[in-house]
Amino acid sequence: MLQSWGTRLTACCLGAALAVIPMAPGWTQGVEYTIGIGDELEVTVWQRAELGGNFVVDTEGNVTLPLVGAIRASGQTPARLGEELTRRFSFVDREVSQVTVAVREYNSRRVYVMGEVIQPGSFAFARIPSVWEVIREAGGPTPEAALSRVRIIPPEGGGPPQVVDLELVISTGDFGLLPDLRAGSTILIPRAEVVGPEGDVIHVYGNVGAPGTYSIDAGRTLLQAILTAGGPAGNPDMSQVRVVRPGPVRARVFTVDLEDYTHDGILFANIPLLPGDTVTIPANQRTIIWGAVRAVANISTNLLATIFFFRNFNDENTTTVVRVRE
Repeated sequence: MLQSWGTRLTACCLGAALAVIPMAPGWTQGVEYTIGIGDELEVTVWQRAELGGNFVVDTEGNVTLPLVGAIRASGQTPARLGEELTRRFSFVDREVSQVTVAVREYNSRRVYVMGEVIQPGSFAFARIPSVWEVIREAGGPTPEAALSRVRIIPPEGGGPPQVVDLELVISTGDFGLLPDLRAGSTILIPRAEVVGPEGDVIHVYGNVGAPGTYSIDAGRTLLQAILTAGGPAGNPDMSQVRVVRPGPVRARVFTVDLEDYTHDGILFANIPLLPGDTVTIPANQRTIIWGAVRAVANISTNLLATIFFFRNFNDENTTTVVRVRE
């Protein structure tokens, strides 16, 4: 699996902590709700019960009731709409002295939650809460959720999508880092070990313990990627690490000296990676050449030792030729 066990454990712990993490601040009690398009209203006509019922605010922002017809509801509070309905009904029937309005469904303030949550779907609120509270309403994240890259997609015309590191927000308790949600927004929580539409993976090959493809979450930097792939192995040349980065026309190739980072602490050598990057650790050519030189030297030394042996062994001080087969 592309997801590391550490990421899975983090998601599990976050999910288990749902009941104990406090609600994010900023919820204002007592703020009167403003009716919007799509809301379902419960209208009660106290002296004429048959005239009441449940009514949906249409796309024009109106509700249509018996006897009084269409009345503007969008933009009004339930209390103010109740007063207006009382006045309208009293013109038709003087016995009507009180009409009340309650909101049954806050459909004009729905937020959609998709991806790795327990109960994906749409959720309506009298007042749209924070990103984390909406995720809680959806049952919380699954163990496979990649909370470090939660995507917030605003409604049409609401600007570009945003990516939120929810793990950081929860660990620090700074809910002020979360963007405000708007009605019609979508929260998308990706699955950590699955390659998404953006190809959120990196590839690590060469002289490492476990070459392969890994989630970008497991290798945000060059060193993290190498360690995720089992660390350097075999005969690695850490001074010539290659990073190939795809581009719109052609790929860019970087040669990175990681020894600058591990030995001298030069931070820029441990470069951040992007989805789609390919990391290759080549073999150390200097070691290969040195090994070849040593092998030749060993052959020469052995040959000379053999010649000297036979020279000393020959009583007549003649030279014995020794043939070395290749």
